[in-house]
Amino acid sequence: MHWLEKKVVAYLAKNNQAHIEDIAAGTGESIDQVRRAVEWLREKHLVSINVSVKRMIYLDDKGKKAAEFGLPERRIYSLAKHVTGLEDLRNLSGMSEFEFNAALGRAKKLGWIEIKGKGEVLVNSDAKELPEERLLNLLSKAPLAEEEIPKDLTEAYAGLLKRPGYIETKESKEVLVTLLKKPDISEFEQKEYTVITPELIKQGYELHLAPLDVVSPVPVLFPGRLHPVTNFINEVREILISMGFIEITGPIVQPSFWTFDALFTPQDHPAREMQDSLYLAGLKSKLLNNDLIQRISQTHENGWKTGSKGWRYKWSLDEAEKCVLRTHTTAISARYLAENPEKESRVFCIGKVFRNENLDATHLFEFTQIEAVISEKDATARKLLGYMQTFYSSLGFDQVRFRPTYFPYTEPSFEPSIYSKELNQWLEVGGSGVFRPEVTRPLGISNNVLAWGFGLERIALLRLKEDDLRKLYSNNLSWLRGKIECL
Repeated sequence: MHWLEKKVVAYLAKNNQAHIEDIAAGTGESIDQVRRAVEWLREKHLVSINVSVKRMIYLDDKGKKAAEFGLPERRIYSLAKHVTGLEDLRNLSGMSEFEFNAALGRAKKLGWIEIKGKGEVLVNSDAKELPEERLLNLLSKAPLAEEEIPKDLTEAYAGLLKRPGYIETKESKEVLVTLLKKPDISEFEQKEYTVITPELIKQGYELHLAPLDVVSPVPVLFPGRLHPVTNFINEVREILISMGFIEITGPIVQPSFWTFDALFTPQDHPAREMQDSLYLAGLKSKLLNNDLIQRISQTHENGWKTGSKGWRYKWSLDEAEKCVLRTHTTAISARYLAENPEKESRVFCIGKVFRNENLDATHLFEFTQIEAVISEKDATARKLLGYMQTFYSSLGFDQVRFRPTYFPYTEPSFEPSIYSKELNQWLEVGGSGVFRPEVTRPLGISNNVLAWGFGLERIALLRLKEDDLRKLYSNNLSWLRGKIECL
């Protein structure tokens, strides 16, 4: 038996039954500790619990004022002794128009006052104490239970209930605990210790320690933790760093030049229209590198020195300077490559991207994209496939395949797919390829450049065994607590 149970039983052995509050006061323990001990004892069939509900009556704000200064009709009666005109009485009362008229009507109905002629107020001498006033006086001393109201005041109670702000009722629970079996409490006399302090050790005599149940259940705690998506981002970051990549970052708002033009996406491409991209109205970014602008514009118009014929249209600087919420993190990669054209590097970027999508189970208008770029002289498509195979295997996807596809700024291009055992099907998870000369040469890059990227949330969904992207950001605490360790 726990030491708390022993204290409760020892108290009940002297009193047989008691309320929870009395047990707490008698044992010196908190209400919560006593409740816990009583529940344990009930499970052991040593006590019974009887819960009764009482409706308690309290004075509200207007009721407190009436108990101190009198009901409005009583105040009207008292003031009428000193004035004779109705308007004088109204002004002297300090009441609102509604309260004054109601109080005046009740005082007239009770026969305390009369209104004659042109507003003359007459006062009758007999104004006995009202039942409502008696009840207010009782409640001003202490709250009452409904059953404690005197029978001759039940109508007064009903009347005060109809007056807003005079009285309020609250339900109060009373828990009566009854001892069912009276044990031998001689064993309870010896004090048990649950905490050993230096002072107790210094006393130098034998202490009786309370037994500890090491297998008893403990409360479930939910301390602050990282979101499942954040955990997954950290895992991806660790894998890429272990493969020799360095993380780069950049602004969310980008000029169209870096988001599209530098990546050889034509200015009339559907992806650049408002239906797919989110532009910032009236905001433009001034491009300062005229040589780079010239090379990019010529590549679009006639292929420049890339061996291509370009897109054969008139390139617009005004269109390139429009600011857009980045639709992919490749804008950051392109900018980094342009600033480090001769450097061999392996970099990656993790960040939010934005697209004008309809929100549904498989599409988000704001999501996280992971992109890795390799710039090396001997970089080949075979090396790119090997890197992707290693990366996806590190995430726990053993079955990976690649299919040829088309992207505006890579050639050859590949579409990696992973096999989901839970769904029993292949799932496309991103895009990849070797940057075309139309991308690298205008940026001054002589190395071969490999790149692959994917939407993080779709892979996270597979790891969490869910089928709706919106769940990842639903802020459902019960779901988050169940999924927090899944990634």
